[in-house]
Amino acid sequence: MSRSLLVLATGLMLSLFVTALQANDPPARPPGDKPATRPFRLGVDMNYALQMQRDGRKWTHDGKAIDPYSGLARQGVNAARVRLWTGDEGESGLHYAVDVANRARDNGLAPYLVLFLSENWADMVKQPAPAVWKDLDEPAKLAAIEAYAERVTRHFSRHGHDIDLFEIGNEIDFGICGVFEEEWPKRVSIEYMSQRIWPRMTPILTAAQRGVRKARPNARFILHLAQWQEHAYCVAFWKHMIDAGVAVDVAGISYFPTSAEDPARRTLAYFDQTLTAIHEAIRRPVIVCETAYPSSAKFDGQFSAWNKPIEGYDLSAAGQGKWVADFLAIARRNRALEGVYYWSPEWYASGPVNWTPFAMFDEEGIARPAFGAFTAQPPESNPRPGR
Repeated sequence: MSRSLLVLATGLMLSLFVTALQANDPPARPPGDKPATRPFRLGVDMNYALQMQRDGRKWTHDGKAIDPYSGLARQGVNAARVRLWTGDEGESGLHYAVDVANRARDNGLAPYLVLFLSENWADMVKQPAPAVWKDLDEPAKLAAIEAYAERVTRHFSRHGHDIDLFEIGNEIDFGICGVFEEEWPKRVSIEYMSQRIWPRMTPILTAAQRGVRKARPNARFILHLAQWQEHAYCVAFWKHMIDAGVAVDVAGISYFPTSAEDPARRTLAYFDQTLTAIHEAIRRPVIVCETAYPSSAKFDGQFSAWNKPIEGYDLSAAGQGKWVADFLAIARRNRALEGVYYWSPEWYASGPVNWTPFAMFDEEGIARPAFGAFTAQPPESNPRPGR
């Protein structure tokens, strides 16, 4: 055989060999899809605990005084959601948020950080810009956001927090950091929002993400939405952001089932189906950033309308505990879900907010049955996320 024919035959055999190998390769994992080895985040958003302790509040379980962080860690909780507003001082300011992250870490809870990009509450009904940014032109505002995100990320790193997961904004369905749609009919129109509001949010999100990645190049990002009942809207939002170049490594949702008017949408089966639909549509894992279930039917305050029961789970302390246990069992089984965070289990408080019915402690700080629901699956079967 001539040398040229030998080279040709060898090349052909090599090509066939490589093709055969590729045919047997597993399909590539889509960007952001959940790796089989990623640990389940069994988490809490417990940002009030430190201030409550400073105010003299107490918590007990089985008749014994407990620290809520160490107590929930013993129940199997392994992660914490840390709230950060833009000021350095005061509630959820930088110094307080570092203290929260320290307490979480010291009790074995891996923190992830929420950059609200606001100096106070921001959510689906409001998204105010901090006073220091609101009058800036767009280039100056974006530069300030990027610098801020880098600064706070480095600050947490200097305090020993190698945080790998960041949430930019909180419940950003309708806007972020001063870009916000006030009129409800326009808010819920995918066509309107995708043309008028979401494009104005994109540079804000990417500026914050650039700042974080200057300090943490391998950071992953959550975009967190409130409308868990309207998964078509949520999917449209996340797809828009992905197409615009925003990093969407995790789809985040709030899940408060007793707020739903439609009984069919309160069920755990609907929740399970929604998770799967989101994952199949955008090929990203999902995290429930906030969830809770009330322990009574009648209460006043800001959340008094969130009292619509789910069949099989009455609005009582026992019903709350049963719902939490069953919710976590479904959450652990659904491969689309990377983690869940119960919102403010420690916060027994009266007044205009009155979160006590949703807390895992009653008005006297005594643990309700829901406190023990985390142990429905042994902690060792939920490996802790790396920090």
